[in-house]
Amino acid sequence: MKILAINTSSASGSIALIDGNGRLVAELTSCAAGPHSKWLLKSVSGLLESVNHRIEEVGLFAADVGPGSFTGIRIGVSTIKGLAWPLNKKVAGVSTLKALALNLSYSGNPVCPMLDARKGEVYAALYRPNNGRMEELINESAIRPSELFDKINGLNVGPVVFLGSGLDVNGNEVIKNVDGAQIAPAELWHIRASNIAFLAREATPLAPEELSPVYLRKSEAELKVKAV
Repeated sequence: MKILAINTSSASGSIALIDGNGRLVAELTSCAAGPHSKWLLKSVSGLLESVNHRIEEVGLFAADVGPGSFTGIRIGVSTIKGLAWPLNKKVAGVSTLKALALNLSYSGNPVCPMLDARKGEVYAALYRPNNGRMEELINESAIRPSELFDKINGLNVGPVVFLGSGLDVNGNEVIKNVDGAQIAPAELWHIRASNIAFLAREATPLAPEELSPVYLRKSEAELKVKAV
């Protein structure tokens, strides 16, 4: 079954197509995609056209459903729903953090993807790579960096490799506060749609209306309404 996957949960953007054997057919990744609502659909069409595939050949549509940019996640989820519904196809949602961690799927050390969540927090989790899969050691959460560092140090799992946009603000703190911390090269900090597609192979296919974003915390708008 061919899987078309998209990533819109951060400032970067990515689209990928894998075939029924899990092999990558094509992938497009932009480190600074701009407004996702403007580039996404035409880029999906262009990617498929470039490899002589029709959208009707796609068996499953996938996206990372968070955590990440609230607006970006909503665009991604809405887009795959809109593509799947008229074709009577299923969709799948996967963790943004796990998809990012897969950039280091064959690391010999635990991997900590870290995204900037603002308000003094990061979205993060800790995984141990195991034969190309990711074993979760710390559940994904919105957390203060100091709390994350304490959790990681408390596990005594050896050197941890960090990657992701959260390092733009917290990179120096990671090195100072996590025993043996390593920082992955910046070119590995972007979420790849091919990783989303590979994770979607093992996800439970859903009807489009069943798919929902995963935010981990309330949006700014929700907090303002609650405060009124």
